[in-house]
Amino acid sequence: MPIMRLALPAALLAATSVFAQQPKQPLPLKLEPTKTTPAITIPDLMTRIYRFADDSMRGRMAGSAEAMKGTEYIAGELKRLGLQPAGDSGTYYQNVPFAVQTMDSSSTIQVGETTFKAGSDFLASAPLGTPSEPRNLDVVFGGQAIDTMNVLAPEKVKGKLLLLLPAAAPPSDVQAFLASEGFKRYQAEVSAAAVIALIGPTQFPPTVVKNAFTPSPFVQLVPDQPPTVPVTLQLTQPVAMALLGAPMAMPAKGTAGKTAQINLKFVVTRRPGRNVVAILPGGDPKLKGEYVAIGAHSDHVGVRAQGPVEHDSIRVFNTVVRPQGADSPNRPASADDVAKMKTMIDSARAAQPPRQDSINNGADDDGSGSMGVLEMAEAFVSAKPKPKRSILFVWHMGEEEGMLGSRYFTDHSTVPRDSIVAQLNVDMIGRGASSDITGEAKDGSLIHGRDSGYVQVIGSRRLSTELGNLIEDVDTKTKANLQIDYALDADGHPQNIYCRSDHYMYARYGIPIAFFTTGGHRDYHQVTDEPEYLDFDQYRRVTQFIYDVAWRLADLDHRPAVDKPKPDPNGACQQ
Repeated sequence: MPIMRLALPAALLAATSVFAQQPKQPLPLKLEPTKTTPAITIPDLMTRIYRFADDSMRGRMAGSAEAMKGTEYIAGELKRLGLQPAGDSGTYYQNVPFAVQTMDSSSTIQVGETTFKAGSDFLASAPLGTPSEPRNLDVVFGGQAIDTMNVLAPEKVKGKLLLLLPAAAPPSDVQAFLASEGFKRYQAEVSAAAVIALIGPTQFPPTVVKNAFTPSPFVQLVPDQPPTVPVTLQLTQPVAMALLGAPMAMPAKGTAGKTAQINLKFVVTRRPGRNVVAILPGGDPKLKGEYVAIGAHSDHVGVRAQGPVEHDSIRVFNTVVRPQGADSPNRPASADDVAKMKTMIDSARAAQPPRQDSINNGADDDGSGSMGVLEMAEAFVSAKPKPKRSILFVWHMGEEEGMLGSRYFTDHSTVPRDSIVAQLNVDMIGRGASSDITGEAKDGSLIHGRDSGYVQVIGSRRLSTELGNLIEDVDTKTKANLQIDYALDADGHPQNIYCRSDHYMYARYGIPIAFFTTGGHRDYHQVTDEPEYLDFDQYRRVTQFIYDVAWRLADLDHRPAVDKPKPDPNGACQQ
């Protein structure tokens, strides 16, 4: 996630005054479920979200048992509703190959007669799927990392171990640096190497060594082919001197070192993961072979690694200091901030006792999207007549780790990929009141939601002008009367929202998309993202609106026209 710049004094005043406004009827912490109905209703959404974002789900981190439990609930509801399975082997599940990779402690580097050991002498990291095999590599010195002056030609380092000193200092303008011709040449240099080795301290701290051998909680997608990205080593200075064959003086760039036998081994541990996929067949024999896809992600970020915090205190802190939650910089609180927070915490204490919390429940992110799509599915099943095109429902897994489930689905679609005429992505649609800071305009000014109905739409005209126009027409003709906010869809917007959720995995293949969200808030990626803070009237209105958009798309007599350039499916996303 990018680090955001906030107009803090204005944000603090607005957020503080809003927090002080107590709701007339506070929502419960827990809720007994009731039977859902064909209509999209507040009681239905409450029943679903209180179950899906309950503490027992422990934040639904991809690869966890609780994430699988979440997909089991969704699939069970789809079966009850009678939707057609569209996963693997006649099931609702598309298994996604997730895994984590760690360095094997038996890895070694040998220079002449000297053998260096993993952990004490060096650490290694590599893309998942990197082969574990010994290699004899020549060593070449490349100067300092990210130094774009006198860059070595790729053929000078191709297939070698490129030895680098740590970077002198980060660039002052990162975006300009990454776009520079010098960086492109440097990138070509390091990409040509077989191994990139960074020279580190005389010895590694114990915590660094422990972390290197501890499996990450964050899953990766197992690639179809072995990766071509170089392995990265961190070396102690004695290893670097042995590789150079000389003391740690500053040799010239391109100086040849010794030949080393690199024997790196990695342990791959599989983790469970699956998308949930279902189809409502269309009612028109000529169009039912085409699909309007509706998707959300069912995972979140799990349990807080640092342990529990006091719930109301962290929410007060975020209200004052981090009004966009994890999208705000975590700056120190000022004396004025502390005084405001004390008053607000005293008010919270008068309402309820302290409560410790460590679970990132993900009620809005993306419980609201997942359960909203499930509520749409129930409404579509009950509708008569059915829409002309088929509706493809996909609950993606692993969005928080980099849209892994949607990448896998679009690379291995369970329906013909070119039969998908549009994809509607639903991620965080449960908030958006005027009390929420929903993001920033491109100029850095803060954006607030609206109590009268609010939704952000992103990407709706990036491939298809017609799709963007259709969405606005639905808003008018159904009298949804939602204020559609396009501020975060601006080209080059620093928050980069267009590239940060599952819709882009469809867009990269030229499928028109629209991303619906009510934006950010103080509880984004925090333990305070709980059902009790959702705006259920807004949530229902936005869910109904997306349902109406999907229906209109499904009944078009033609595919939405793609009149904008298609991106490179394997290239980098550009906002």
